[in-house]
Amino acid sequence: MRKYFGILASILALGLLSACAALPSINDNRLGPEVTVGGEAETLYYSPSGPSQSANQEQIMSGFIYAGNGPQEDYSVAREYLTPSFSSRWKPAGETLIQTGATKIISNTGTKIRIEVNFDAKVAEDGTYVSTPGSSRVIEFRLLQVSGKWRIADAPNLTILLRPNFGLLFQAVSVYFWDKSFSSLVPEVRWFPTKAAIATRVTNALIAGPSAWLAPAVQNLFPKGTKLNINSVTVNAGNAEIDLNANALRIPSWKRPYLKSQLLASLSDAANVLSVSISIERTPQLISNGSTGFGDSPSNLPVILNVDGLFHVAGVNTFAINGTDLPVKNMKPSSFAISSDEDFLALLAGDSVHSFSLGLIGTNNSVADSRYDLVPPTLDQFDQIWTASYSRGAEIRVIEKNGNRVALRNPIGPGARIRAIVMSSDGARLAILHDPYNGSTVDIVSVVRDKNRIATGFGEPYQMNQFGNKTQAISWSDRITLSAVVTGSGGLQSTLSALVGGGSTSGRTTQNAVSLVSSIGGSSYYLDANGTLFSSRPFGWEKSLQKVLALRLAGQ
Repeated sequence: MRKYFGILASILALGLLSACAALPSINDNRLGPEVTVGGEAETLYYSPSGPSQSANQEQIMSGFIYAGNGPQEDYSVAREYLTPSFSSRWKPAGETLIQTGATKIISNTGTKIRIEVNFDAKVAEDGTYVSTPGSSRVIEFRLLQVSGKWRIADAPNLTILLRPNFGLLFQAVSVYFWDKSFSSLVPEVRWFPTKAAIATRVTNALIAGPSAWLAPAVQNLFPKGTKLNINSVTVNAGNAEIDLNANALRIPSWKRPYLKSQLLASLSDAANVLSVSISIERTPQLISNGSTGFGDSPSNLPVILNVDGLFHVAGVNTFAINGTDLPVKNMKPSSFAISSDEDFLALLAGDSVHSFSLGLIGTNNSVADSRYDLVPPTLDQFDQIWTASYSRGAEIRVIEKNGNRVALRNPIGPGARIRAIVMSSDGARLAILHDPYNGSTVDIVSVVRDKNRIATGFGEPYQMNQFGNKTQAISWSDRITLSAVVTGSGGLQSTLSALVGGGSTSGRTTQNAVSLVSSIGGSSYYLDANGTLFSSRPFGWEKSLQKVLALRLAGQ
């Protein structure tokens, strides 16, 4: 471990805070040793040092920034760099900037120091993550002497972290909200300091409710004014003990099992919680366990289309999906979407999307949409077909099994050309790939539904800036991860995975890829323009099949 940190610190030092030519450098904002609890490693936190007796203004400022890597005891060491009055007012959780490149001192008057910070993402106080490639900000520090020692009297309510440090000090947590029909729990990714009262932070995030972009699709079960009685959630032997104030009494009894499921789903991964106990004003509430909010997971095996039907793929082996051969041979489609239970099928053939109910009694062909320039359809968990046209500003249509159709405005705008749509497994978020518009090619919109689960509109687009502006294909990998084929600035094509509300991870290079699938516990696949299917192997991509027309995952 010691060797690891020595190497990492050396690497980080090369790209950290440096000053302009006329002004001194700010000290390194680097990693430090491991912190242990009870003799066992709990997390990789830096243990910062407080200010020295003779520290000058710039040393105080750089030491303060450096100490932002140590959130232990509410950033107690960082507060040593502040005046007593400001120490009690400083809120380090107000914002976190994820720094890139060099940070420069741009002015120093002796009592005021201004620096320019380059960053590519930021995290708000509620844990929401915003990707902001190429951003910069000027930050000002005001210093005073206290008993002959320099201390910071004013600074922004934020911390500045390099991405490697951020990855160690913060963790991504899926905070779950119920959709409007109580059919599914819908995740929203939030970022909180690792092991730092994580159960309390997650519970407060649930009480505060979803972000604005997701809010139209979900609901907050906590009545307005609900708070934790004491701002703390205790976890004992895997049980989270949550005590709410009297406002929680307004939660109807029939909703309480859903609330319990929501809390358990959100706390289980974040804090190793196995059960939840809820009390109101210290009075225990007897609440039964509700629905888990998660449907059956579809197969991780990708589905391909060829001239003979639809098939699951495992390496070079294929397994036919019953009932798909005749519709495919009759319609000669170019693409498809199939439900997770493989009982419902949509085929894009020529200028039309056709729907088929698969079963023992045969198939029933129905024309769902016959617009010009249709893109491949997608399905939601209610077996509703979603269609879009590449025509500029074209509406999105939703077709129920009974043939009822709903027309929804293009959520990206009247100038957008949609090239692909893919629905999440909960039916609450639609990923849209479109030609460049407002600086992004991939957006996610929340789906607004009525009490009968019929779509009525969209929330405001959430831009997936991680993908840049040259994206060829998209696919959901899991509930919170979107994968894509992208082309970088150098013209090299590759896969890229991004958290919806988090960072991204580059994958392997591809050639002429037109679609991809990637799922937890399964291999990654991509299809090129020549109909060749490639599967991931430890050594790279391997050709698996030829003459493939389309590639999808069931349930998308």
